[in-house]
Amino acid sequence: MRRALLVACLGLVTAVGCSETTRPVASSPIVGRWVRQENLQSMGRMTRLLVFRNDGTFSLATDMYGIYGGTGLAAYTHTSGTYEIDGDRVICTATKEVTWDSFYGRTSPETVRQINSVVFPEARFKVAALTLTLDYLIYPADAPEPTTLSFTLLGLD
Repeated sequence: MRRALLVACLGLVTAVGCSETTRPVASSPIVGRWVRQENLQSMGRMTRLLVFRNDGTFSLATDMYGIYGGTGLAAYTHTSGTYEIDGDRVICTATKEVTWDSFYGRTSPETVRQINSVVFPEARFKVAALTLTLDYLIYPADAPEPTTLSFTLLGLD
């Protein structure tokens, strides 16, 4: 009888332990892979892939195609770091930036920099249907300018 009770208790402990490790973690609505594509003037196109992960990290890949003629990859900037959510605010702090530009030759090396800067300053976000909208400030001159970017959900990350 004691052995049966011990086996039953061990089974219950195992089941509880397993359920704790498989319980889904609540995540922010911005978690996922988001894309934005746009045509550039006077030629070329730009694709931005913004990824927010459940572990509090993000990456932003900005790839430019055809800006020097042709259709292939011409330049990129890939930024990564951490993010925090506070209500409808998102604070993205970049810690690494990798850039490359074919202007300097197809075999030119990447430039890798360790940085500490905010991406999308003072950003607020909205998620509706399959669209992530970021409202943030840019500083093209001496004064802040409100800016909006919208991304389409590619999938969960």
